[in-house]
Amino acid sequence: MRPGTLCCMGKLELVIESDNLSIYSPKFDGEVQTEFEKFMSDNGSLPHPQLKKDFDAIIAVLRKMVDDCGARENLFRLEGRNIKAIPLCVEQKRSKGVGTLRLYCIRISEKILIIGNGGIKKVRKYEDDPVLKDIVDRLRSIEHKIYVAARKTKADYEDYQEVKIIIETITI
Repeated sequence: MRPGTLCCMGKLELVIESDNLSIYSPKFDGEVQTEFEKFMSDNGSLPHPQLKKDFDAIIAVLRKMVDDCGARENLFRLEGRNIKAIPLCVEQKRSKGVGTLRLYCIRISEKILIIGNGGIKKVRKYEDDPVLKDIVDRLRSIEHKIYVAARKTKADYEDYQEVKIIIETITI
């Protein structure tokens, strides 16, 4: 989909589930892969060592969440309300022009995480990159739909079963 386009329909697909966390990823109509699968295939073999280190940090945090602690708030960079980014920390000494790798997510609760896509951030703010802004805008749209559905059913985001039903049945 082109940057700046929010008009696709789709579903949220369960990609990882453990006792600690259920992770979903958007899969838009006509697409073969979820947004997380796209992120993995696009960024899993980046040649620059700094970006490879960022990718490894993202995977390590996801493993920790799945295996150990769930989607704790302190594991994410804040991008505005429930939209988050991984990794939390990026080392200060970096080669000029390389940028940092980000994975954008919606943290619903410690038990439910929606993973979108991401990419290399070479600008100060993600809003200055049309591709990253599109990824975050699409996640904001999804989060808003979940929020509206939760309000209609009077479900609290901490009510795992109720929110899980919404996520598994909502059209995004």
